[in-house]
Order: sequence, then structure tokens, then C-alpha cells
Amino acid sequence: MKYSLIEVKDAKQGEIFCRIPQYLFGKDPHFVAVPIQIQQDLFDAAKNKRLQHLRLKRWLLQKEGRWVGRIAAFDHPKPALDEKAGAIGFFDCIADDVAAQMLLDQAENQLVQWGVDCIDGPVQPGENDQFWGLLVEGFGRPSFGANWNPPYYRRFFEEAGYVSYYEQITNVITIQSGLPERFFKIAEWVKQKGKVELSHFSYRDKAYYAQSVAHIYNHAWHQFENFTPKQSKDVLEELNRLKQVLKEDLIWFAHIEKEAAAFMLMVPDLNQYFAKINGNLNALGRLKFWWNRKMHAPRRLKILVMGVVQKYQKLGLESVLIDVAYRWVRQHYRHVDEVELAWVGDFNGPMLALHQAAGAKPLRRHITFRKSLNDEVVVKKFEIKTD
Repeated sequence: MKYSLIEVKDAKQGEIFCRIPQYLFGKDPHFVAVPIQIQQDLFDAAKNKRLQHLRLKRWLLQKEGRWVGRIAAFDHPKPALDEKAGAIGFFDCIADDVAAQMLLDQAENQLVQWGVDCIDGPVQPGENDQFWGLLVEGFGRPSFGANWNPPYYRRFFEEAGYVSYYEQITNVITIQSGLPERFFKIAEWVKQKGKVELSHFSYRDKAYYAQSVAHIYNHAWHQFENFTPKQSKDVLEELNRLKQVLKEDLIWFAHIEKEAAAFMLMVPDLNQYFAKINGNLNALGRLKFWWNRKMHAPRRLKILVMGVVQKYQKLGLESVLIDVAYRWVRQHYRHVDEVELAWVGDFNGPMLALHQAAGAKPLRRHITFRKSLNDEVVVKKFEIKTD
């Protein structure tokens, strides 16, 4: 039973690379394919600007004429940590130790040639933290942007020498259960004390809100390992690109003395609609997507991101944003059953405590692994570096 590794060199192989998960898990009732067009955008330097500064290679694994695996290796620069880091991602494989080892060895050998000291994975080379980490708990229902994989992947990584770098905890709030009464009181106290003004996004004022997002992002995430500053023009471009899936009244901002202090981006879980299009947003797929969105109101919402300017991070603005979002959803989106909160790293104690205070329940857990390629580099759990 001979395996063949094939480096992705052309568009046809690139499309096969994007379809591998469907080939392997298309019949699994818990699997929802990420549309190939969305995957392809991650490998298009014109759309994913990080690729303009990264080396990246992809491989396919074939066995007796059947596609059985894939993997990618790429640079993973972390200027804030001064590390020579690389990464692997898009790992998918049949339940076979030999196949998994071939894929991991190929990616690791490439990273060794590039001179990296450590490998993180599975991650992706984009500018956000979607499709990040290996799923280890909560295999039942994936949401869009959350990696899904079968349970046996974890053993492949751990037996190959990867250890947990950080865990990503995803919690959920059910609308019927509600928020604890104490949470409402805390949010109201914070709002009054900080003289917080709240508003939701409007495309009519999109330039102003794009500037607000850039300001909050650059003053909230600058201490994180893969931080890259955002320009308002880039945010505006992204808002225009996502106009068909964003809802203005699900994006909330908090201002203090006219300064943009915090924001929260919430969207319908797109997997409710992607489950109907067989992983393809071609003309027919877009029509099906549009029709299903028109005919079926979303039952699940997902907070993609919530950020607070660093000088306001101890004020409790996260509570205010969750409070206003919950009240708004309950009043205006009566069909919604639950809201999935953005994943929180195990290194972020304050945010985990906030989720607990809001009465959120565990939904799933991912692990971002790390492996050292240099005897002088010791893998330590990730921590937030504060000023």
C-alpha cells in the first residue's frame, strides 16, 4: 500500500487540497465543509495580505489513487516575541499512523530547511484567529470559523512530539436560560460609572466605524504574539466584502468621552447555511445560500471578536457589550436559541471569569500545539505580555 506525497503546484491541485476534508468526512453528520472559495482566499496573496511576507507550501497525500490527506507549512512570524517560528495547518488525514507521520514529517522537514526553531499548529496564515487549533472536546456541532476534526487527530500530534501551547475554550449562552440578574446589575453599574455610550454599526457611517475598529484593535491586541496593526482602509475593505453576511445591529460599540473604547462583532452562524451548499459558493451555491438565509431565520449567533482598548480593560466594558447584545437579541431576534461566545485562551483568566459570571456553558475546546526543533528552545505555555 504505497503512499505518494505531491506538492501543490497548480490551481487544480489547489482545488483538490481544499476538497480533502469533504473526501474524508463528507458523510459524517457533524461535518460541514468550509466553501472552497473561502479556503482559496487564504492562499491568495491579493486577498490575504500576510502571504506577501510569508513562505508557504502545501502537500497532498495519495494512496492507491485515492486522496487521503493534506498539510501546509508556512512562516509564523511573531515580532513581539522575537521567535523564529513556523507553523503547520490544514492537516487532514485518514486514521492511519503512517499517513499522518508522512504528512507531519514533510511539513516539519520544510520548516527545518527554512531555519525555524519551533512549530505551532494547527493554525492558518490569515490575519484573524478563525480556523485555529485542534478540536479535542465538543465534536457534536461545529460553527463556522471553528476547526472541526475527528478525535484521533490529537494522538497524531502528541505522538509526534507536540505539546499544548495554549487551549482555546468556547462557551455558549442560551437565550432561554438568560443572564444572571447580578450580571445585569454589574453591566448597568459599569455603564453609569464609565459614562459609556453605546451604538451599533451602520453602513451609512461605515468610514467612522472602520476608523473606530482600527483604533480599538491597535490598542487592544498589540501585546499578542502575532499582532499586526490595522489601517482603517483595510477594515473598510473588509466591511464592504462581508456586507452580505453582516447585520448592522449585531455589531456594537462602546464609547467613553467620544473615544472608541470597545466593540463586539456578532454574526449568524454561517454553518446553518453552508451545510446546504456542499462546500461550493459557485453561482448555484450562492443562490442556495441566499435562499436559505431568506427562508430560514438563524437560530444560532456567534460573537466573532470582542476587543477593549487596553486602558479601559479593567473597567468591565465586556460586561456592558454582552448585556446590550443579549437584550437586543432577545427583543429583535426571537428565533435565536443561543449565542456562541468568541473563544478565550486559557491564558486569559479575566475573560474566562467574565464568561462564567454571564452563566455561559462549555461548548468546545481546541488546543494550539507547539513543537521545538531546537534543543535550546524550551516550549512553555503561552502567557499574555502586559505593559
